[in-house]
Amino acid sequence: MVFTEGEEVLARYPNTSEYYKGKIVHVRGEEYKVKFETGVQHTVGEMDIKPERRGRTPTRASSRIARKSPIRYSPSRRSPSRRSPARQSVQTPTKKLSVRSTRLAKVSLSRIDVESDNVNNHKEGNEVDKNSKRVEAMPLQQRLNEINMLTRRSTRMSSMSKIEKERTPIVLVREIDRAASLPIEKRSYLIDYSSGERGRGYSMQRDKFQDLTRLPPAQESEKREASIAENREKGIIRIDQPQEWGGWIGTSLLTFLLPLSMILPQLLCLKGRCRSYLDVQFTTDWRSYINWQGFLVYVVYLTVLACVSILPIGRNVDGQQSKTGKLQYRINGFLSATLAIALFGLCINKDIPISDYILNNSVQLVISGWLIGTILALGLYIKAERASVVSLNIYASTNSRMYNFWQGREINPRVGVLDIKLLLIRASLIGMLIVNVAVAVKAIGDVKSPNVQQFDVSTLLAISLQLFYIIDGLIYEATIFTSFTVMYEGTGYMTCVSHLLYPFLPTLTTKFMLYQKTQFNYYTGIFVLIFIVGYILYRSSNSRKDEFRKNPVSPTMPYLETIPTLRGKKLMLSGLWGHVRHPNYLGDIMMQWSFAGVSLATDVLPYYAAVCCTLTLAYRAVRDNRRCQTRYGYAWEEYCSRVKYMILKCVF
Repeated sequence: MVFTEGEEVLARYPNTSEYYKGKIVHVRGEEYKVKFETGVQHTVGEMDIKPERRGRTPTRASSRIARKSPIRYSPSRRSPSRRSPARQSVQTPTKKLSVRSTRLAKVSLSRIDVESDNVNNHKEGNEVDKNSKRVEAMPLQQRLNEINMLTRRSTRMSSMSKIEKERTPIVLVREIDRAASLPIEKRSYLIDYSSGERGRGYSMQRDKFQDLTRLPPAQESEKREASIAENREKGIIRIDQPQEWGGWIGTSLLTFLLPLSMILPQLLCLKGRCRSYLDVQFTTDWRSYINWQGFLVYVVYLTVLACVSILPIGRNVDGQQSKTGKLQYRINGFLSATLAIALFGLCINKDIPISDYILNNSVQLVISGWLIGTILALGLYIKAERASVVSLNIYASTNSRMYNFWQGREINPRVGVLDIKLLLIRASLIGMLIVNVAVAVKAIGDVKSPNVQQFDVSTLLAISLQLFYIIDGLIYEATIFTSFTVMYEGTGYMTCVSHLLYPFLPTLTTKFMLYQKTQFNYYTGIFVLIFIVGYILYRSSNSRKDEFRKNPVSPTMPYLETIPTLRGKKLMLSGLWGHVRHPNYLGDIMMQWSFAGVSLATDVLPYYAAVCCTLTLAYRAVRDNRRCQTRYGYAWEEYCSRVKYMILKCVF
């Protein structure tokens, strides 16, 4: 959003090409309701509005006229005619002849200016006429004094004033688009200075009157902080009503349903066997659910992962252009996973039963992840109170605190050089890796004799597919920075809790297969083939999108059909993105269902993770479609008219 409510602008009147003065009374997305000077209100698009151009000041006009002062034509500047000394001056009667006065032709040149000057030209003309009359009425000596006032100090001050005009801070307004906008100016330009400090910086002479009227330092700092806070509140454009997840009612329910949807399945698959819901006996002892040892283990895991993430090991990658500029990311997720597996192997070598601990205390670990995610979300919510306006999430600027807490007020919060969202993504993948390794160690450890028939082939096959999925995510970690999650999703309760609970969701399938001792069947080859096809869709579409976002004119993509947008971005129509809008979601869903299909089970529990993944990605596609409609407007409508389906052609 470029303009704010109450701002004086020049708006094009509907069905005309003329711009007239008006005042913005209401803002909604890229549409502005403008009240013209006649009192009529019309809704005008962003492209039909220009900032009001101030007219030239009388000083500027007078100085321009003063340069054309007719001093050179003054009689005092004419040299007297020379006469011979021998000649005597004889006063003879002269006859005054009537000489026809010569008039200088006035040539008026048409003013060449931008279209927005049509409204202010008549005002500027009146000011110039008044100034010219005032200059002509001034005495000659006064006009000479005004011309001679141009000194070295005034020249320096005028040049510094031009620099100050160039350094005028850009008023940044937060709009629906969080993706494509220019970076902000430096923070030093956004600091408010008093008029005394500004004048003193441009001149070596001290103004004693300014020193007398200046406030004490304590009051000055309080006044500056109050003005910064007021400007910050004005910069936040709030969305009155929540637009996603069912509003504040839906997010209030999901706040409790999200952890319950992970705790209950873990209660069904515990202590070496998986049972149906009717056979589960819930205990009332709170120690069976909350284990401080499990809480400490999860905290240590996240702390070690955070320490490894900030190490200067690995290459730096630039994120996508946003309002906060380009963020730097350290790519060392694969190193973190390698270190985690090394520590896991060290525990096994020291006869520490880490595999049994993870599998037998999965409920306590899930609840610990929920508590840690809630505490982290609360801390980030409080931290966002002092965050810069450009880093806030427009979709979490509603009047509902519960909805804002769910969505996350910041997009990419950071504590020093540590990116919280990237830490959560790594924690989910590496945690899933550790749980799968624990299941694999348990499956191999139960083998009594080194016979192929004794191995649980189905369980090991499912673990292998999930390990391949995890390693791919860690190797291609740099491609997630162009994803919806990193670029547009807020870091709130939903993101923190879901990522810390995710390691126990897909591994529910492998645990079920381990406890139920599923038999291997050659029909599982069909699901392996589905996994391969899904992976090709997932990786090729993500890699193509990442390369396109980083460099749309890359020579490796010579024949791409695109749709330009008003934001400066392009929408890709070639390849898989020309068939469905989210081919990467389709590939991810296919891989999740292949994990569950390998079990060939008739129970619901192995397919629980695939169902959750399908519902989550389907709703994410709907949310992304709505946001892109607001962000790109007509370009997105054209894209949707050509690519009609979101995930699966002819289905959704």
